[in-house]
Amino acid sequence: MKDFILEISFDARDAALDEIVQSRLYLTPSTGSSSIEINGTMTISAYFDTSVDRDAAARETADVEGIELLAADRERVDWLDRYQQSLEPLFIGERFVVAPDAALIPAGTTRHTIIVPQEQAFGTGSHETTSLCIEVLETLDVAGKRGLDVGSGSGILALAMCRLGAEGVIAFDNDVDAFAALRDNRVRNAVGDAWMPIFIGNIEALRGGVFDIVTMNIIPEVIIPLLGEVRRHLGGSLILSGILVVKRDDVVRACAGHGLVLAEERSKGEWWVGVFQCA
Repeated sequence: MKDFILEISFDARDAALDEIVQSRLYLTPSTGSSSIEINGTMTISAYFDTSVDRDAAARETADVEGIELLAADRERVDWLDRYQQSLEPLFIGERFVVAPDAALIPAGTTRHTIIVPQEQAFGTGSHETTSLCIEVLETLDVAGKRGLDVGSGSGILALAMCRLGAEGVIAFDNDVDAFAALRDNRVRNAVGDAWMPIFIGNIEALRGGVFDIVTMNIIPEVIIPLLGEVRRHLGGSLILSGILVVKRDDVVRACAGHGLVLAEERSKGEWWVGVFQCA
């Protein structure tokens, strides 16, 4: 696929001319533009889907004094694809590798694999808070246990529990935009609906149920108000992350108020994770 480009060059010091060119382009079917200044010359490159649209735009601007026009055809660059190809898999802890595409997983790896596209903003494993949670999870006895991922985002922690042999993991988030990521990542990682049920809502929607492992990788301002409700569903380990080291004492104190005892803690950079047990 090609981009059909109209390059418009003029004196970079002429702000009025810049405004005229931009206003003329606004009236054309241009799909976007970029600009660059070199040695006092400003060049605006306007992009079009067809040569017909590009040539029509050239006629619309041809009467503007002080500009030079140049038409060019270039193969379109898929920047997202190029970016994806430049990515490397993330090796987390001793047992996990996370990548945006299955093609990036090293052949013959014995690690647990998780596929989460890098363009998703809900958690890809690259942030310290997520990697800390996964590192903690792989030290726990997850096999055959019931898991709950509160504020799941991309579902990466729920997927990690599934990879570690959890009997089942419920993942939920209150952000409606997270649903597509949860659903699609479940499919990408060949995890069945019954193994990892998902929903959009709050923890109150659970009503009942006790879980062996609960993860919350959010922020203290969200975690602390939910501790009472979470405590009702906890029958084992509670992993809390998304917490700055400077907020550590606030979280530990709040957990103590709900009968939760700190059993393990780790930090990476400015981020902290704590594992709590029922007193």
